Amino acid sequence: MRKKLVLLGALLMLLFPVFVNAAKSNEGYDSMNLEEVFEQEGIEISDKNYKETDKQVTIYMFRGNGCSFCRAFLNHLNDILEDKGYMFKLQAYEVWGDKKNSQLLDDVSKFTGEAAGGVPYIIIGEKVFPGYVSNWDEDIMDAIETEYNKKEKDRYDVFKEMDKANKGNGADTKKILYWTIGSIGAALIIVIVMNMIMHKRINNRFDDVYDALKIERKLTNKEVKELAEKEEKPKAKTKK
Repeated sequence: MRKKLVLLGALLMLLFPVFVNAAKSNEGYDSMNLEEVFEQEGIEISDKNYKETDKQVTIYMFRGNGCSFCRAFLNHLNDILEDKGYMFKLQAYEVWGDKKNSQLLDDVSKFTGEAAGGVPYIIIGEKVFPGYVSNWDEDIMDAIETEYNKKEKDRYDVFKEMDKANKGNGADTKKILYWTIGSIGAALIIVIVMNMIMHKRINNRFDDVYDALKIERKLTNKEVKELAEKEEKPKAKTKK
């Protein structure tokens, strides 16, 4: 009986998931802002008064250090910084020398449905630009302005959308796991109870057979131990 209970506990512990608050999809990854990337690429910032604010639209960029197409896109941002810099800020992830960031790019591209054949991989709101050519400059500016003109709460952020999707999947997984654990636990309890009942019935039948044949049944070790414990108990003293 004890072994069965131990087995039940072990199975439940193996199956029971440890639920923690999931980290945001882009937390724990190394990223750079616009000024840091410019400094790494040796680009002199055109607007010395440029500052990041919460009102700006975030441009997500996956890049490679020394990538010529990435640098071309950064130069374009630098060209429009004085006139349009108040609208956007940059969050860039270097993927050539960072495996975690490279995996993040794979995850993001799967979520957006736009394959990442290389870098740069640029995301502005719901718009994805898998690369960069100067012919896209107008589309890039349109994407920035579209998101900037929205209320902040209505803006599309790819990482926030990934978080929502992950939370939804996590809730479904919890339900399935809880149902599975409950079902296995209930099944094991039923098996244990039925086993105990059958064991008792079998013992009772053997007792009936022994009585019918007038055969003295040999006590089991457990029964011998229980009988010995009863005999060893001190008898209560009677008052005179």
